[in-house]
Amino acid sequence: MKPNTHLTDQTCIQEKVSNYMPDEISYSILSKLPLKSLKRFECVQKSWSILFENHHFMNMFRDNLLSYSDPASLILRVFKNRKQLFYSFSGERFENNKVKLDWSNPCENYIFGSRSINGTFCLHGSVHYSEIVLWTPATQTRKLLPDSVAESFKMFIPDEADVSFLYHVQGFGYDRLINDYKVIRYVGIYVDSYPGDEDWLEDLDSDHLWEIYSLRSNSWRKLHVDMPYTLQCYGDTQIYMDGVCHWLCEHYNFEPCLVSFYLSNEEFFVTPIPSDVDDCFDVKVSWINLAVLNESIALISYHTETTTFHISILSEFGMKESWTKLFIAGPLPCVERPIIVGTKGEIFFIRKDEELVWLDLSTQMIRELGYKREPYTMLWIIIYKDGILSIEGQ
Repeated sequence: MKPNTHLTDQTCIQEKVSNYMPDEISYSILSKLPLKSLKRFECVQKSWSILFENHHFMNMFRDNLLSYSDPASLILRVFKNRKQLFYSFSGERFENNKVKLDWSNPCENYIFGSRSINGTFCLHGSVHYSEIVLWTPATQTRKLLPDSVAESFKMFIPDEADVSFLYHVQGFGYDRLINDYKVIRYVGIYVDSYPGDEDWLEDLDSDHLWEIYSLRSNSWRKLHVDMPYTLQCYGDTQIYMDGVCHWLCEHYNFEPCLVSFYLSNEEFFVTPIPSDVDDCFDVKVSWINLAVLNESIALISYHTETTTFHISILSEFGMKESWTKLFIAGPLPCVERPIIVGTKGEIFFIRKDEELVWLDLSTQMIRELGYKREPYTMLWIIIYKDGILSIEGQ
């Protein structure tokens, strides 16, 4: 008996129809994924491999990317008349008036990365001083870190020697595998003149050293790595995400890169930044910032000549081609000084009329925060998220 080919074909058609998913539905699902996950689905079918060339999909992906938010508070830090003040802004669009906080900063130091890790900040001074303080505002806990590896070498330097140590914090984060806070630092050593024996220099192996601090052991140790470093440790070109510290390096093998250091196994990846993604290192820019957007590292820069913000995100560490340029916002000639990027991609900046405002990237609307910078006043914005993992328990 011959098989009924008509029924067989009809069954195949029904199966194909039942397995078919309209592009609009699949695009809606895919647009909600983090970039790293999305890249892994490119091989499923041809249309998914060219999603980033689809204008409609890119609009959905961008909107979902900017709608994702890690709950955190926006804190305004103001220096005025030799005093330090802190104000909190709340509300989905920061519509609530600022509230003065009873925070007592232990010193007028820089706040590394402008973001807290589990409610704790890393404070450091200028590059000429090695002092670092861990500070938890909610409990007013302060932890002064002990002398480091570099400090131990200073004991062997005679007073008449001319040797300089410059300290550059590269990363601060939380090692979830062993419940430990860690600080990574690059120390440059400059010898102008050194009378007598220089045997101590042989222990350094070079004109610099890497060191890492562990809160659990309350001690520093030397890191045996050779990785790119940055000397710009005062801005927001360093960020932490999921056990990994990231920082930008302007010149490594003649091109800029992102360094990603894993706190648990102390391995690192170097991801070059091609100029066709963002030429912020080649042209005149006034501001470069790293941020976390929906579990992805984002590079955001402000180009002074065009008065535009460029936004790119990274899917895979160590892969130059994994950068994706999302869009360009602007021109915005009203920008006086960019400050920081929020958890949903909000760009906060000082307007030319001295008003503190923020740019909503999803609508490209500018909104006021209700604060105007006064003369002879310095201000910063920090991102604060409270946490239960206090440094007191370590």
